[in-house]
Amino acid sequence: YGMGRPGQAHSELFARAMEELGLDAALGTYIDRLPGTTLATDNLVSLFGLHLRLRGAAVGHLALFELCSVAPMSRYLTAARRVGGLPGLARFYEVHVAVDAHHARLALDQMVGPMAAADPTLAPMMVFGAAALSRTEGRFARHVLGSWERGESSLRGGLLAQAR
Repeated sequence: YGMGRPGQAHSELFARAMEELGLDAALGTYIDRLPGTTLATDNLVSLFGLHLRLRGAAVGHLALFELCSVAPMSRYLTAARRVGGLPGLARFYEVHVAVDAHHARLALDQMVGPMAAADPTLAPMMVFGAAALSRTEGRFARHVLGSWERGESSLRGGLLAQAR
């Protein structure tokens, strides 16, 4: 993201979007508000990335994530544009829509395929990584949607409690 241009890195685009939404963009500000189902989504990929023996799982996780990201990012972009007045938020999702389709091809053609060809014993671990992502993201989605259906925040203590 950004090709080395100041202000265009992924973290900078995300910080700008958060600030537009009235949120504090400082690292870790809301960590105590996040339930385990949310933290598990990042912990999973960190687990895979920290252990060489799980490299196949890391590649499977990344490939599925990239393959599935364009559709939701497109919907988020449409929503940001519909709301209007949030150019930073729209830019964050524009970048994802443009880049993630390319990332999906890279993941399949330059990571999954070559890794499986070079070491077929890693293929089951790639499937495991993709399945683990699907299960973890499914738990996260059920938590968020269930909270919203009950008219509650999906955050621990709710977002309003943090603002007080």
